[in-house]
Amino acid sequence: MGMKRIALALAVAGALAMEQAQAADGLSLGVGVDYSSGDYGTDTTTDILSVPFTAKYVSGHWTWKATLPWLRVKGDPNVIPGIGGVVNTNPNGRGRGNGNGNGGSGATTTEDGSASGIGDLRLAATYSFETGGPLGVDLTANFKVATADEDKGLGTGANDYGLAVDLYRAFGDTTVFGGVGYTLLGDSDYIDVDGVAGANFGLSHKVSSGSVGAMYEWRQAAADGFDDRSELTGFYTFGTDPASKFQIYATAGLSDGSPEWAGGVTYSHGF
Repeated sequence: MGMKRIALALAVAGALAMEQAQAADGLSLGVGVDYSSGDYGTDTTTDILSVPFTAKYVSGHWTWKATLPWLRVKGDPNVIPGIGGVVNTNPNGRGRGNGNGNGGSGATTTEDGSASGIGDLRLAATYSFETGGPLGVDLTANFKVATADEDKGLGTGANDYGLAVDLYRAFGDTTVFGGVGYTLLGDSDYIDVDGVAGANFGLSHKVSSGSVGAMYEWRQAAADGFDDRSELTGFYTFGTDPASKFQIYATAGLSDGSPEWAGGVTYSHGF
């Protein structure tokens, strides 16, 4: 945030780096709803519903963020939220006898099942540099704590670590941004994944009621035999008061490694 997926919401929020870097110190809390659907290069459509809860604290140049989602996933056990297509050999995986309609003696194994529960906890620390000019630079360290149930196919069951650099610059009412990152994905007993590189670029334009923009994002496939992710997102952000912010977004997948489509809304309130 199935795409940074989870959370696409987190990736799209990065599109407003200029506003975030200038945000007032203090705590803000948020919640969102994200839905995505696609086959991710498999023979089955996988639908993912995510309800992420977010806490963010800004202090000077530092921004600290934690996100924990509730997930509902229906589809192929080889599709993992936030990761995409992998080879998942877990015999208790979604639709493989884990009590979701396929358990018990004589059950028929199928590559389609459903599960719900808490997803992985994602932590991030961002430092915004003073460049002495109009260019903004953010350095972010990411840590994913494997709190999701791997037997339900809600996560890999392993921790991830990553670094990202984001650049942004305002030209009047338009902010142009882009970034690159690398995440070291952890292997579990049943899932073997690789480190992945990613990149994004886009722009955000201020309008009377808020801002609109678009972002393109690319990320390497997490496992051999699957396509890279390639996605285009449009978003609209507006506030109902100085402390509150809504964001609505929609995403189109441009490769077999991405969901066919996704969309959602997020809300945050500062204190």
